Amino acid sequence: MQLESAHFLRRGDLVRHADGREGTVVDAMALYAVVRWDAGTQDEVEQLDPQILVTERASRE
Repeated sequence: MQLESAHFLRRGDLVRHADGREGTVVDAMALYAVVRWDAGTQDEVEQLDPQILVTERASRE
């Protein structure tokens, strides 16, 4: 189940890490999300990680 909140990452969101990496959320759960970074790597990140900023929200379609 995915929580619906402006504070939570959603599948398809474009994100930027504080270190400059950019990527796309490919999966999102209640406590974490999986981000595929543009460089080709993939990481699990905590939903409320203050170092992750959503730059563009995925559409709700």
